[in-house]
Amino acid sequence: MKTRLTYILAASLFGISALSVDAFSSKNTNTEAGLQSETYTEIMTDSLINTEPVYHHFETPAEAIAFMQESENSENYARGILPQMAMDELSYAEKLLNNEYDGFIVIDKSRMKLIKFNKYGEEEHIFGMACAKNYGTKHKTGDSRTPEGFFSVKQIQNSTDWKYVDDEGNVSSKTGEFGPRFIRLQIPGITCIGIHGTAAPWSIGGRRSHGCIRLTNENIMKVVEMVEPGMPVIITPGKKDMAVNKAEGYDIPKINTIPANMAMNE
Repeated sequence: MKTRLTYILAASLFGISALSVDAFSSKNTNTEAGLQSETYTEIMTDSLINTEPVYHHFETPAEAIAFMQESENSENYARGILPQMAMDELSYAEKLLNNEYDGFIVIDKSRMKLIKFNKYGEEEHIFGMACAKNYGTKHKTGDSRTPEGFFSVKQIQNSTDWKYVDDEGNVSSKTGEFGPRFIRLQIPGITCIGIHGTAAPWSIGGRRSHGCIRLTNENIMKVVEMVEPGMPVIITPGKKDMAVNKAEGYDIPKINTIPANMAMNE
């Protein structure tokens, strides 16, 4: 966790005072399931669908912060998380400062929240979520982990009639276990991780899934109205995830989802 001094520094620089994997099938034509490869190590590979050139490149956090300060939207940036993100993980901030979409999503494993931010990094909506039962970023089929890194929305699908399929290919007799919608994520080496509803609303707030991110059925219907294919999605680790990653030799950035000026007032 960042110290209060780090938050004060960020504010000062900016000039402010303050399933195994959740596999699935449907009774119709959906047969895609599981991982395309057993392992992947390049979690941090950029998977944004956007192929437009980066118009704003920053060599240092100070350059990114100066860009935000000088923007006509400087007050919006000042209220958001991007100044601190520029200090914590400049590559993430650079992508979001070039974001053509109407905001971005952060899945925060430490807070067990899905948060929708506008393109300036200001929080717009926050929802409780559940993620994988095991800690650390995902490496292979069946490890019951949620991948961490900078990803994007691939597609939005109607999952009303989908059935759960386990690693052995056994198909559940029940439909509705994925809720009414499935927001599939674009993740290197993986096809079946997404954000979806659940038949177990009591699981929200816990480490319960096989890899996907669960919301209540009511909330997944709200979120699908806020996202579109290509929109950035960051999945950021919690403290225990970071400990597991470090022991395994991985360094996945931790993104603070509370703006520096708000943290200073807590």
